[in-house]
Amino acid sequence: MRTKEKSARIHKEVPLRVLRAVAVVAEVGSVTKAALILHQSASSVTRAVQEAESLLGLSLFERGARGMVPTAAGGVLALRVGRAMELLQAAAEGRRLRGAPPSAAALPRLVSDSLLSALVARATHATESAAAESLGVSQSALHQALRRLEHLARIPLFERTRVGTRLNESGRWLLMHARQAIAEIRIGHEELAHWRGLRGRRVSIGTLPMADDVLVPRAAALALAREPDIAFTVKGGTYEALTDMLRSAEIDFIVGPLREAELAPDLEEELLFVDRFVAVVRAGHPLLARRGRATLRELAAYPWVGPLPGTPAQRVLERLCERVGAQRPNVSIEAHSTALVRSVLLAGDHVALVSPLHMRAEVEAGLLVPASGPLAGTERGIGITQRRDALASSACVSVLQALRQAAAEAVDELRNKYGVEADK
Repeated sequence: MRTKEKSARIHKEVPLRVLRAVAVVAEVGSVTKAALILHQSASSVTRAVQEAESLLGLSLFERGARGMVPTAAGGVLALRVGRAMELLQAAAEGRRLRGAPPSAAALPRLVSDSLLSALVARATHATESAAAESLGVSQSALHQALRRLEHLARIPLFERTRVGTRLNESGRWLLMHARQAIAEIRIGHEELAHWRGLRGRRVSIGTLPMADDVLVPRAAALALAREPDIAFTVKGGTYEALTDMLRSAEIDFIVGPLREAELAPDLEEELLFVDRFVAVVRAGHPLLARRGRATLRELAAYPWVGPLPGTPAQRVLERLCERVGAQRPNVSIEAHSTALVRSVLLAGDHVALVSPLHMRAEVEAGLLVPASGPLAGTERGIGITQRRDALASSACVSVLQALRQAAAEAVDELRNKYGVEADK
């Protein structure tokens, strides 16, 4: 089974029904009280706690006259499972607003690992047969699981279109919360494994242009030097695609240009430094034959590789033109891909406005050359974007600290090598 598909599932060794019992016992401190909340017998709750401790190889509770008190390990696991249950409860409340009856509130208490896995697999694959194959079950079994999930949700989750069946708005709402819940439980297992000296903590980073050239590689190297058990997944994409992945917990945070005033209310940003742009061209470009740095009006005489519409870089370019009273350059190509921008610049006489860190390797190799100095009015914030309600894992905390160190080093490099003042 592929690693990607495995990561989408709740840890199979400890069933969700068992984890749910652990979280409730930790919250109320009593098996008897937990049994009432879970609508189970006290003996079944006791067996669930014992099963979790046996599977994990850890003591999760201290038993005494004052009841059940979670150990440090039990507290970590209960925290993550509790957050997962809250997310599923939020999904249930959202479905109530979408027309589901009050009985839909029972879904967090009744849903199983297999039902959540079926939902995630079906959303990830184009067909039920492909989703079933990814889970190692029959298509009929997957279909039944999805119907069972719809029954618990008390509202349709799918709609038929001309090209097949897809999640409707209620289904997408449940999917987002299910993925976040699965991620919380995965983190709980990873934290316990780390305590036992096992490898397996993971951090998934979304990168925007510039961050994947310097900041993220440097931060990963710093983090791995301190904690070599961390495994990284790095995903590039547009801001819109990455924020979708962030909301569904497919990535832990995004590194790159910030949106600041335009930031969505469910996200939060941390500024690492303020960057300033320079214009770059290929070595041997006609602009380089003149003395001194080129002005924006001189740069505008050549074709440009421009940023995508609606991005911070595009707004920086517009502000710059307005500031100096120059006509906007002829942007013949709009591109997000660093590789494409690099190739176009090297192939002809195009100009691009970039951070000095963005094309750092090509400038140091003499392939690209700054045609201007740092351009006043081109400031933009570079930093980290996270979900506002996220609780970082220990691995994420380490990587975020490494990112802050990498950003400080990048500021010094901009100042010392390129003469760019990048404010911390």
